[in-house]
Amino acid sequence: MARNILIVDSSSSMRRIIKTMIRATVNDAVVGEASDSREAIDLFTACHYHIALFSKESVGQEWLDFAKEKSSESGAKRSNFVFFSSNEEKDYLEELKQYDIVESVIIPCSADELAERLTRICNPFVMRASRRYSAPNTVVHISQGAVILSAEVINFSAGGMLCELDAPHGYNWAAPAISNLEFDLDGYQLTSSGLHTVLSSLTVVDSNADNSPRRVRLACRFVDISDGAKADLGLVFAKIDALEEALRL
Repeated sequence: MARNILIVDSSSSMRRIIKTMIRATVNDAVVGEASDSREAIDLFTACHYHIALFSKESVGQEWLDFAKEKSSESGAKRSNFVFFSSNEEKDYLEELKQYDIVESVIIPCSADELAERLTRICNPFVMRASRRYSAPNTVVHISQGAVILSAEVINFSAGGMLCELDAPHGYNWAAPAISNLEFDLDGYQLTSSGLHTVLSSLTVVDSNADNSPRRVRLACRFVDISDGAKADLGLVFAKIDALEEALRL
């Protein structure tokens, strides 16, 4: 999942500088811009932002009240607000605490420093909506028309999977597919079928001598999961939980 980051500042040059720093170091960032708090609040109505960076000169009371409201939301709805300035602004930082804003960054800083701060504030692993599981010998058969691919499943969840396979020929990565997962959990075998799947990302794990992909790793997202498939996955999750609990006893 991408991290949506909003930069709120009246200076287009400053927004461009910060945006360039983020895009240079945060690979999953989608960066938006607003010149003032009113424009920023309007953008929030159309898109959820995980992080909003703002300067003192570009916002007012409406923004602070809005930030306190968004910061108080739980789970995936919560937004993180970060004040940036060219100096410490200790008095303003104390005022911001009244609105549950405790994060700040001094600009200029290095792109790596900014990336580290943003990752600490909003870690992509924490953003996952459901727990990921891993089970040895799990395979998936991915069907797209007449093409059927078989892959090793590295991990999976209610929302998707990470799998690895030899790079196929004639496969349309942009098109959706149907996945059938096969599990073998300590002799407990189950198939979860008919999972509508779309590709989220692709990583080349190994290359041929001519530098073409030899083996690839796919991050896939499940969409339109049937009640039957959900039930099958639920049984698998429960079995893995029970096996892990038995090992702890």
